[in-house]
Amino acid sequence: MRRWIAGFGVGVAAMFVPACGTEDPVPDVVVEISNVQFSPMDVTVERGGTVEWRFDDGGLLHHVESPGLFDSGITGDGAYRHTFDSSGVYEYSCSVHPYMIGVITVL
Repeated sequence: MRRWIAGFGVGVAAMFVPACGTEDPVPDVVVEISNVQFSPMDVTVERGGTVEWRFDDGGLLHHVESPGLFDSGITGDGAYRHTFDSSGVYEYSCSVHPYMIGVITVL
């Protein structure tokens, strides 16, 4: 009986320990969204690199998108990440504020 109880306790404890390697990738570049602009507007990452956009504009709604490549959805807080698997130059914008534009160069 004691072995079962000891084994049960280990099993229950394992349910509350987060699995290793399941976290989102650490961003290589962070773009802040505040004062109705992307900062920085132009960034460079290596192929396989991750860009994170952080929505920090007092709840003002924004939308980070490059049609056919990535789309954050319209949101006013939190963060959005995208990993770039192919080299190239990718323009993106905010559909809510079309004058907000940025460029990701992937080497």
